[in-house]
Amino acid sequence: MTLVILSNMKQHNAQLNSHIIEYLDYYCNLPDAPGFAVLLKGKWGSGKTWFIKSYCESLREKKRKCLYVSLNGVTSFSEIEEAFLQQQIPFLASKPVAIGINLITQVLKNSLKLDINDAATLNLTTPNMKLTELFTNLEQSILIFDDLERCSINIVNILGYINSFVEHKELKVIIVTDETKLEKNSEYTTIKEKLVGKTFAISLEFDQALENFLKGISNRDASEFLSNSTSLIQDLYNQAQCENLRILKQVVLDFERIFDVLPEKAKNKPELLQEVLKFLTPFSIEIRRGKMLPTDIGRLLEASANMSLKSIGDSRDGFANSNEGQNVSEGKTLKEVISKYPSLRLYDPFPSAVWWQTFFDKGSLDLQELNQSLASSIYFQDENTPKWMKLWHFHHLSDDEFIILLNEVETQYLNRDAEFSDLGILKHVTGLLLYFSDIGLYSKTKEEILTSSKLFIDWLKNNNQSKLVSYSVYTADSMFGAYKGLSFQGAKLQEFQDFCTYLEKAQELARVEILPNLGRELLAIMQSDQWKFHDIISLNNSHDWGVPGLRYAEIPILKDIKTTEFVEGLLQLKFQHQMTIGYAIKERYKFDGNNEKLLEELDWLKSVRNLLLDKVARRKGKPSGHSIQVLIELDLNEAIQKLEATSHRLQQSQNDTAINN
Repeated sequence: MTLVILSNMKQHNAQLNSHIIEYLDYYCNLPDAPGFAVLLKGKWGSGKTWFIKSYCESLREKKRKCLYVSLNGVTSFSEIEEAFLQQQIPFLASKPVAIGINLITQVLKNSLKLDINDAATLNLTTPNMKLTELFTNLEQSILIFDDLERCSINIVNILGYINSFVEHKELKVIIVTDETKLEKNSEYTTIKEKLVGKTFAISLEFDQALENFLKGISNRDASEFLSNSTSLIQDLYNQAQCENLRILKQVVLDFERIFDVLPEKAKNKPELLQEVLKFLTPFSIEIRRGKMLPTDIGRLLEASANMSLKSIGDSRDGFANSNEGQNVSEGKTLKEVISKYPSLRLYDPFPSAVWWQTFFDKGSLDLQELNQSLASSIYFQDENTPKWMKLWHFHHLSDDEFIILLNEVETQYLNRDAEFSDLGILKHVTGLLLYFSDIGLYSKTKEEILTSSKLFIDWLKNNNQSKLVSYSVYTADSMFGAYKGLSFQGAKLQEFQDFCTYLEKAQELARVEILPNLGRELLAIMQSDQWKFHDIISLNNSHDWGVPGLRYAEIPILKDIKTTEFVEGLLQLKFQHQMTIGYAIKERYKFDGNNEKLLEELDWLKSVRNLLLDKVARRKGKPSGHSIQVLIELDLNEAIQKLEATSHRLQQSQNDTAINN
């Protein structure tokens, strides 16, 4: 059945532009030039260039002279003529002109059929010699001017230049352009009426373009999978109403990159590969045509929640929460993106939202996050998979399996199972139970579940307070409404939001009580293991130190360390270790979004800097004084500037809000 669909699709696409090819064949085969040009139009990325280059190739196969030039960025007519000349004499495109008068003369005689009796008169070796002076023999050539709208020459001048080939040299000319960029120019419209005799709109030849793009990748397994997924990709393109083949080419290249790093067991699962492709394609389309940013991927969950709550138009519309200062139109745009793909949960992608954001924002493949997403997916479950994770994939369970797992997870929950002391897992289980209650799969009410969840938090506060300041809820994907590569079920429910609010308040109270003690522990770590200190306070940690609870990338713990003790401990270290601590502090404030949580440390940093500057003054003329100065200039100053910039931005946002109100 799939083969039949693909065959029909190819036949349909092959017919899309057949009328254009038919007319171009007629036009190019006319015994005499008709005195007008043919214009091919289409939006940027619609495949115009691919189409015309393919047609050029077919002309050359028929031994027809065809000269092509892209006008993109062209600033002078000589550039065009040199491009044509180099196609007539490929030799000139790759060798210096002044390599030998006799050889050049022979080439010119053979290629341009010029009557050159005295080679010296060509003066090829002088700097003033212009190749365009030799641009004389274009008889029977078909000239193709691509990217007209991107030419840097005035539109009137370039059209007049093209018209000289049509009217005075009596040549056949094909112009290719995105006419939407030119239609508002009345001069273009007027000249076009005189110059162009026939206009055609290029249609998207999807399957042929995809087949051509697949030739450019080396991984044959990836190529075969994409070829077999043509209907899926085109369906997503249709849902997006996208006609940009440049994006399609990027999808192909990106998929190959992802495919190459997947473990072999994943490459052998077509369903998994389809999931990756289902999210790669729409994200690529919407990001590359400017409908969303990579950083918006993590915001799709909230946009979806607002859609479900039908809150469009109220004060919380989209992301326009006054506390966050987000723009209303941005939220509506993300809702539009979600609505385009009704069969996809864009807000709950595979791999995780944090993985996709990193991929599109930084172009990097986060293998650790990828492997975690694979491990927590339905595709790689085994007897070691946690029960709550199996329950998360409840759609894949039989009725009996669901009941058994639900009872087991509920028992763990009520018995305060140690596994659920991980706050990310606790949020998952609470969300699952709330969601099951909401859809009628769990007998307890949402109010009862919320009460039980609050009691669990109270129990943690009394018995394991350090868990409430654990890094586990501050992992990168938690900022995307997810944990361990899985989004929180029930995240749209008000009861889940109430639970999260209660949890955050309990965490804040716990931090106030125990952060001073944790600060002293962190100071001891700084003096014993500087890279461990770096990873504990930085988002970019590079090691797994096996120290649960010691992850403070988003917790303002430094302010709970006495500045005098910090400076004293720092100065006891060797220079290279001091530089590691300085680097760690600078890295801590690398990301502006994270700095909002760390603003309380700004005064602490300034105090540390003042103490160090005092040390510099006392050690003036000594190597140790210079070392401290280097640390201040390289690291501390930048950290302070980052926090000050964040503070200024937030203050400006508050001022703007006050003015608007």
